[in-house]
Amino acid sequence: MYWRMMLLAFLANGLAVFGFRVLADHQLTEQYKNQYLIIWYAFACIVATAIFLRSNTWPLRREIIIGGIMGVSSIVGLLSMATALGYGMAGLVVFPVTIGGSLFWVAAFGITWYKEKVGRYGYIGIIVGIIAVIVLSLP
Repeated sequence: MYWRMMLLAFLANGLAVFGFRVLADHQLTEQYKNQYLIIWYAFACIVATAIFLRSNTWPLRREIIIGGIMGVSSIVGLLSMATALGYGMAGLVVFPVTIGGSLFWVAAFGITWYKEKVGRYGYIGIIVGIIAVIVLSLP
C-alpha cells in the first residue's frame, strides 16, 4: 500500500506543477490560479477520503498534524509559484528555483540532519527530479 500511495503522491505533485506550466504558456496563471488550486486540492481530498474510508482505520493525531502541515506547505509553494508566473517571471527561472530548490533542500536536510544514506532509489528519485526541472524549464 505504501508504494501505491507514494506513486500517487509523486504523480499528483508532478501534474500540479505541469498544470501551472500549461496555464503559464497561455498567460492564464494569474487569472485562474485560485480556481486551479481549489479544484486540484478538492479532487485530492476526495481521493484521499475514499482511500481512507476504504481502509477502515482512523489516522493518529500526529498523522493528521503532519499531513496538515504538508498540505499547507504544498498550497503555499504552488501559490507562490503561480504568483511568480502570473507576474510575468519566466518559467525558465521559476521552475528550476521552486522544484530544484526544494529537491536540493530536502535531499541536503535528509542527508545532513537525519544522516540518511542515499540508495539506488534515492539517486533515481533525484535524477528524475533534475530531469523534471529541465523539461519544465524548456521553452
